[in-house]
Amino acid sequence: MKLSASIPNLKSQAKRKAKEEGIPLAEAYDHIARREGFETWSLLARKFEEHEEAQRQELPKTITELPLTGFLRKEAVSAAEDAFARALGRMEARHPRDARRTWDAGAYVDRTLTPDMLPIDTDYALSLFEAFIVMDAVDAAVDTDADAED
Repeated sequence: MKLSASIPNLKSQAKRKAKEEGIPLAEAYDHIARREGFETWSLLARKFEEHEEAQRQELPKTITELPLTGFLRKEAVSAAEDAFARALGRMEARHPRDARRTWDAGAYVDRTLTPDMLPIDTDYALSLFEAFIVMDAVDAAVDTDADAED
């Protein structure tokens, strides 16, 4: 299932659309869903969740070597990007787009999972991205805020 952006990013787009156009948030979500090829936001969310679950079933149970490659790396980077977007949203960064643009999810994945952690359960490894993301998000937000002030 290919979307034009991550679910957190699509939600941000809907919130921005609702605010800019003065429409109810639910209407903005449905507009974004239609643009993505779904009749409603709830259908998009349900299909996306089903797709994610099917994809997770294809991941190995245990990570035994680094660096991550192929589908597992793609999933790890996606999990890190989603966690980063949630962390930025919670801290209400002043320049979240710039922070996202400058942050490197692949490098974060490589720094977070280290050889001394192996073997490691895949689901647990993916959960670590959420657990350790806050400092990366804070650093990226502070750096982009400082750049914007210069």
